[in-house]
Amino acid sequence: LKLHIGMGLERPAGEDRSLDIQVRIAEINAEFKRMLEAVSADVTGASSNEEAMTELMLEKRGLENELEQYAAARQKRDAAESRINEIYTILDAMSNHPMQFDNQLIRQLLECVVVESKEQIKVVFVGGLEVIQPLNA
Repeated sequence: LKLHIGMGLERPAGEDRSLDIQVRIAEINAEFKRMLEAVSADVTGASSNEEAMTELMLEKRGLENELEQYAAARQKRDAAESRINEIYTILDAMSNHPMQFDNQLIRQLLECVVVESKEQIKVVFVGGLEVIQPLNA
């Protein structure tokens, strides 16, 4: 059971680019500050940078949205891991007791069981983890 739960918690295939995004945002801020200083110093041609400044701010907004998505995904993973740790604690406590059906324990661990076909069921744990289990005839 622990193996199946652990497999469900594997990290997504995409990598977390949070650090790269933060570096790029810092670069955009520095570039934007340089452009503002050029405009305030009334450097010739500085007013023509308005388009470039707008593009920088749009890029920055997009990067900030991406950072928020990474943070939300990280928070969701952390919450799931916390719940899984609770389940592990329950399972470890069970290892010292003879196994017999315990309705209360099942209700703590499982949200539902869905019969998908004659060949398999889907077990949904509290916290959203789903495990497909083949049925042997």
